[in-house]
This record gives sequence, C-alpha cells and structure tokens, in this order.
Amino acid sequence: MNTDIQRNLLIVKSNDRLSGVSENFNYGLGDVSLDINSIALKSASIPHTYTNVNVNNNQLQIETGAEFTLTTSAAANYNVNGIGFIPVSAGSYTLSTLISTLNANQVFGEFTYDSVSNRVTFTITSAGVNVNGVTFLTGGSPEIISLLGFTLPVNCPTGVGSSIIATNAPTYSNNVITDLVVPPAQYTATTLLAEIVTLIQPHITGTIVGTINSQGQAEFTGATQSWRFNPSPIADLIGWDTTVKTFFTSPVAGVYGFDLYGTRNLYIASNTLSNGYNALEANGVKSSILGCVPVCSSQGGIDKWEQQYLVKKSYPRPINVTNFDIKILDDEGLPVPLNGAEVVLVFEIWAAVKL
Repeated sequence: MNTDIQRNLLIVKSNDRLSGVSENFNYGLGDVSLDINSIALKSASIPHTYTNVNVNNNQLQIETGAEFTLTTSAAANYNVNGIGFIPVSAGSYTLSTLISTLNANQVFGEFTYDSVSNRVTFTITSAGVNVNGVTFLTGGSPEIISLLGFTLPVNCPTGVGSSIIATNAPTYSNNVITDLVVPPAQYTATTLLAEIVTLIQPHITGTIVGTINSQGQAEFTGATQSWRFNPSPIADLIGWDTTVKTFFTSPVAGVYGFDLYGTRNLYIASNTLSNGYNALEANGVKSSILGCVPVCSSQGGIDKWEQQYLVKKSYPRPINVTNFDIKILDDEGLPVPLNGAEVVLVFEIWAAVKL
C-alpha cells in the first residue's frame, strides 16, 4: 500500500455548499473521504458585499433621566434599636443607583420604586426591628431619604413585610434605557449621524440636531433633558467615549472621530479542519481559525489574497474528513453578512491519496 504523503489543492466554492449561507456553510467532498495529515489556506477571494453597519454592529443604546452628584460622603440617618445611619459614598447617582446603594448598605429593609405610581416604597425585611420599627430622621446634606420622596421624619410600621410608601414623587426620575437598531447600510459620517438623530429624537425631549464639528467629531445640540449614550457598537463608530458615564443636555461632542472603515480583517474558520486550535471567541462561541485575509477593498469590491508562505497546520494524527464547516468572520469573531456572494477558497492539503 502506497502511504506516501501527496500534496493536493482543494478548491472550495461557497455556491457548491451542502447547506448554510456563503459566510457560514457546510461543504462536502461527495463520495471522497480523506485522511488529511496537514492543511494550509493558499488563497481566498471574498467579495466586499458587506456594509460598514450591519447586523453585527448596528446596536445603539441611549439612557435618559437625571443624576445628582455627592461631592462628599453622605448618610441616611435612622433609628432602629438605637441610632444608626446608612452610608452613601461620594459620587454620581441616578434614582436606581441610589436605591441600590441604600439597599446594599443596610439589612433591615428594602427600598423599591414603582414606575407606574412614581413612588418609592420601604418594606421591613428583618425580624430584628419588630419591636421598635424604623424611624428615618432629619439631618445630613442632602437628606438622602427626602430625595426618595419621603417627608422626614418618617415612622415605618413594624413587622416583616410591613411597608410605607413615600408621600411625594422622588426628586430624580427613574432613568429609561432604550435599545435602538440602525438599519444596515453603507454609511458616511453624515448619513449615519442623520440616521442616529432620527432614531433618538422620539426618546429625548427637545429638537435634536446632529452636526460634525471642525475636529471631525459628532456633535449633538437641542436636548432639553439629560441623556447619554451607553456602551454600544454604534456609539463606538461615531467616536463616543462611553467609558465616561456622564449625562448631558447640549451641546455635546464625541471624543474621537468617526470610524466607518468596517472590519479590518476577515478570518477563515473551520472547527473541523482546524481541529480545535487557534480559537477566536465571540458571544461565548469559539471558532478555529485557518487564515486571515486583510480587507483592502472598498464596499462593492473584492478582496483577493494569496499566501506567499504557507502556514501549514499539521495534525497529531490524520483526520478523516468527508464534510466540513467554513465560516467567514469579522474582527469581532462574528460571521460577516456577505448577502449571498460567492466565496472561493483554495487549500493545500497533504494526504495519503492524490485527488
């Protein structure tokens, strides 16, 4: 039996796939079953039919509401089986984060907020306060409990499960987080900015205007309430620094310029052919990479790439292959939406038979 290792070319066309789409498909060798010793991606031809905003990066999140800032640490004074206080550290707070802080720093009860009635409720949760109950006292600046809408001093009823509802609405409205989706398309800075304004306008009071300032940064004016971009792919594309959690009205501008190039690289992945090595992870799913194709074309063009020096992947022992998976991934490790365009990949494989 001839066991000499033979060098073969394997041409894979996505249009000949068994199932799937051109960026994520299964391919079959027909009646052939190969024991492959080694493999290398030799060349690739991938149409640039995907857009700079697509289903992988078209999410946008905004938050509206208000916050207040404590320049120094504060305390919510109370009397429960003796005088005490709930510490509140210096920092910026919304209604939600203030309630969370109060609940985390005490064990005798729980503050909750009902958005329908726009009232905060305090409920006894500890049997240890049944005898004397809880009395929230005046004192401190600001009076933390007053910010929640309670008129101080306030006496809470005794008994686990007993509760008292604030007389007034809280000083700061509960913040609203809105998830938005930008329609996939090939955008310029101007057209993307206009689309964002159209999406956020119904959720922010005032007349929102988006412009590109002299530094090439996105700038928004016209808001009459506090709002901010939360971390999201679209915020990154327009140069927003969402690590700085600051609410603003207007005017306000991004920190960086627009980044509308799109993915810089395309990764050819196959869990079958790469046999679990060279993993790229996205959303908890690992894909094994066979090669990387730099994106040098503009949208509507085609990236043709050939490896000058083959990067061979050799297996500890030959793997038997009849069918295998192929994925074309972006920089985030997600399948690139190629919209049905044909991908052609050429592999060199080393096997015991000649194709």
